[in-house]
Amino acid sequence: MGNFGFQEMLLVAAVALLVFGPERLPELARNAGKMLARFRAETSRSIDDLKRAADLEDLDRELRGLRSDLSAVKSSVTGAFAAEPVRPRARPAEAPPPIDPEAP
Repeated sequence: MGNFGFQEMLLVAAVALLVFGPERLPELARNAGKMLARFRAETSRSIDDLKRAADLEDLDRELRGLRSDLSAVKSSVTGAFAAEPVRPRARPAEAPPPIDPEAP
C-alpha cells in the first residue's frame, strides 16, 4: 500500500498540476517540504524522549534491586549482632608503677 512507483508519482504530480495550477504548485511543494521536516523533527524528538524514559525505567529497576540487596545485608548484620549476648567490657588491668632501680 505504501509502495509508490514512478508512474504513480507522475500521475499524482499531473493531477496536482491540473488542480492547483502551475503558479501555486511550487508554494504548495515548499510548504509540504517544511511540514515534512517538522514532522520528522518531532518524530525524532519523541523517539529520543521514549528512549530516555526507557533508560530511566531501567535505572529505577536497578536502584530498587540495590535497595533490596542493602536491606537484606542490613537485616543479616543486625540479626548477627542481636543473636550474640551483650557482654560487659572488661576493664584493662592497671599497670604497676614503674620500678626505679636506683631507688633505696
